Amino acid sequence: MNENDNYTPRKMFKDSLPIMAALFLAIASVVYIIFRSWSNKLYFEKWKDYEDCGI
Repeated sequence: MNENDNYTPRKMFKDSLPIMAALFLAIASVVYIIFRSWSNKLYFEKWKDYEDCGI
């Protein structure tokens, strides 16, 4: 009897769950980094005219 004979879709899902979770975390991290850098860029562009004022 081979191990692949009892490979059900449920077992395949359980085996791939850690991979899917790691992939989700990696994508979420990249999206967060891009969003934060975009937000910081907009913030510094907004206040760059006031650098000479000493505020």
